[in-house]
Amino acid sequence: MVSAKQLTKSGDINSVNRLLIENQQPATLESVRELRHLLEQVTLMRVPQSFIKKRMLLCLSEAATNLIQHASTRLSQITMRFGKNNTGWWLEILDDGNALDPANAVLPNSLDKFSESESDRGLSLLNSLCDHFEYQAASSGNELNRLRLLWNSPAQNTRPHILLVEDDNSLRKLYELYLAETLEVTTAASGQEALLKLETEQIDLVLSDICMPQMDGIALREQLITDSNSRLIPFIFLTAMGDTAHVEKATSLGIDDYLTKPIKKEQLIITIQRVLKRSEQVYQQLTDRIDEGITSSLAPSVPKMNNNWNLGIANRHTGSGGGDLLLHRSGKDFMQIMLTDIMGHDDCAKFFAHACGGYLRGLMNAATSDRNPAKLLDQMSDFCLQDQLMSKITLTSCSAVLSNNGEITLACAGHPPPLLITPKGISKLQVSGILPGLIPDTNYQSTTFKVAADERIVLYTDGLFESAADEKLRQQLEQRITSELVNTLNDPIEQALEKIMAVFDELGGSPPKDDVLLLLMAPV
Repeated sequence: MVSAKQLTKSGDINSVNRLLIENQQPATLESVRELRHLLEQVTLMRVPQSFIKKRMLLCLSEAATNLIQHASTRLSQITMRFGKNNTGWWLEILDDGNALDPANAVLPNSLDKFSESESDRGLSLLNSLCDHFEYQAASSGNELNRLRLLWNSPAQNTRPHILLVEDDNSLRKLYELYLAETLEVTTAASGQEALLKLETEQIDLVLSDICMPQMDGIALREQLITDSNSRLIPFIFLTAMGDTAHVEKATSLGIDDYLTKPIKKEQLIITIQRVLKRSEQVYQQLTDRIDEGITSSLAPSVPKMNNNWNLGIANRHTGSGGGDLLLHRSGKDFMQIMLTDIMGHDDCAKFFAHACGGYLRGLMNAATSDRNPAKLLDQMSDFCLQDQLMSKITLTSCSAVLSNNGEITLACAGHPPPLLITPKGISKLQVSGILPGLIPDTNYQSTTFKVAADERIVLYTDGLFESAADEKLRQQLEQRITSELVNTLNDPIEQALEKIMAVFDELGGSPPKDDVLLLLMAPV
């Protein structure tokens, strides 16, 4: 057990590289496929942009395969580490072989094809698939070579995203010009091209011509309604004057509207806005029904005082998707807390959060004699890996045990690190662990800190610093909340929470784009 101050580092609290997965494998090509599978599981829910996911997987496969095939001394092991920081994502590949610096490679002529068995392009492929990479060769026999690749988070766009499908170049450019002032527009010249764009882009509405060569608009719509991921995307057809046969066929496919050419700018914009608004209303009505029965069961709560600790919570939720769970149980001389962030922003995620909450309550109540928060996370991770329902859920969690002598024991699974507020400022506690449910027999580590009477511990979920509309506002949100956490150290906890969340409401939006839960704890 050590003082919390001894295990913290001053500075930007969000500069921490949060570990999401770490796995070591023998240096074989079969292991490369296993590492790729693990990374794919993590990026599925943690990286929203499909094109970035594909680049990450490609970089991992290429780098690891080249290490195995081209090292002059035979490798014995390869370690993959993947995580997130405030600017984006990072991927590290560590090996115990000879140095193989990708910076010395020559860029390939073509990046069109790839297979894990290819090696002629070498690690130079990384130059074109990540925003930055660094290589550090081992300086001694006890160290590992380290390749670190970085991807920046793309600028977030809050405008509706329209996919415009039109084979006539002049009309496509004209409609794009009409819409670009108020909407994000992606264009496609055919149905086939539109399907490719839908695989990699988050589209809010499809605006498609009917008569096109190869795959026409009717065939495109028929293809979309067979896919559960795209069947509910609002769809508007563009048709020529007098084309009644196609219009009748189109309306039978459950489209939201159709427009007859020639189309005026005002008519086009009003129709799109009306269809988007109607779609939003229908979705909100469905979400409200779900919230009536489920959201109340997910509402977080903790006693204001327990075992010589003062506690207070504040939360905001998006009204849809997953949720932030805060569970607790008390003993004679301790209190155990589990903060869990369920990923997802659709209706299914809300049901998963509800099911997950029931399981975690049972898990905590069953562990009546064991106060080790790491073992609680071990059990949760094993169950998430094996259970058919829990294996579909992506979550992060932080487990804590508060003792009546001012000690707190912490363990984290892919969760943002707890913060320590002192009269000198704010810093992060060095507590981390991989996402639960990825590998068998996960072994999390607990660390015990001694917290002084004039200090506070902060547990929180991602949304506290990441709910702003764009990167500029996100940085303001981070700076303002960080300052407010320090400035309110001497305020009563409830009063401090009000001030902090007032800052969040100002910059984070209402409703926020991600659920938020903030827990302040201080020894009496």
